[in-house]
Amino acid sequence: VKLGLLKLKPNMKVMMMGSREESLEEVLAPPPQDDDVINDFDIEEEVIEVEKREENLAKIARRVKDYRVEILHTPRPGKKLLVLDIDYTLFDHRSCAESGQELMRPFLHEFLTAAYIHYDIVIWCELPPRWSEKGMLEIGVTTNPNYKVAFMLDSAAMITVFTAKYGIVEVKPLGVIWGKFPDFYSSSNSIMVDDIRRNFLMNPQNGLKIKPFMKAHINRDKDRELLKISQYLDDIARLPDLSVLNHKYWER
Repeated sequence: VKLGLLKLKPNMKVMMMGSREESLEEVLAPPPQDDDVINDFDIEEEVIEVEKREENLAKIARRVKDYRVEILHTPRPGKKLLVLDIDYTLFDHRSCAESGQELMRPFLHEFLTAAYIHYDIVIWCELPPRWSEKGMLEIGVTTNPNYKVAFMLDSAAMITVFTAKYGIVEVKPLGVIWGKFPDFYSSSNSIMVDDIRRNFLMNPQNGLKIKPFMKAHINRDKDRELLKISQYLDDIARLPDLSVLNHKYWER
């Protein structure tokens, strides 16, 4: 906004606020090499007890009953399910930019266009729904003519689980979607792409961990992750059961 449009009175004091360049460097710095140790963990040792625990299954059942899904485009029979995170997966939500387009992960629209051939696309964001809806609209995901987003989920569809080693953590249980749409999706035809492995605790066989996309202004011309995952999704799309795969080794 131009200062001339603010209708400031004579002699009014104005305080300008911002961040020093060195402060921004600290905020926008990429995660350390051992980021998994700090922000994530190896789920294999916890997964058996967490995935089958009755109280966790009961939480999923309550989400299936109470959580309201606003369908944007009707699920298509015979298609597999692709669930995508937003933050650091499709979009760098922490960096500064003049527009959302500058923070969008490279090849996003090409990736979603190719995936849509075999998969129904669902966006699952940990942030409030208004933020995710606005963000996806700004970068043209929900209005692109080449693909459709079936629906979007937010933090209210997540559940908390207790792990002996890491305490209470929030996760994204695909069982909520399977319970809401049992005629379309199940463990055999679903895959979730997220930059945080712990989100897969309730469905480890269906999770693919992507490298986080951070510092978009530096990595915009270097990141090719979505192109590689696009090829992988196309390769596995014709398999009758995705749950037999170990997506941990998808790059091989």
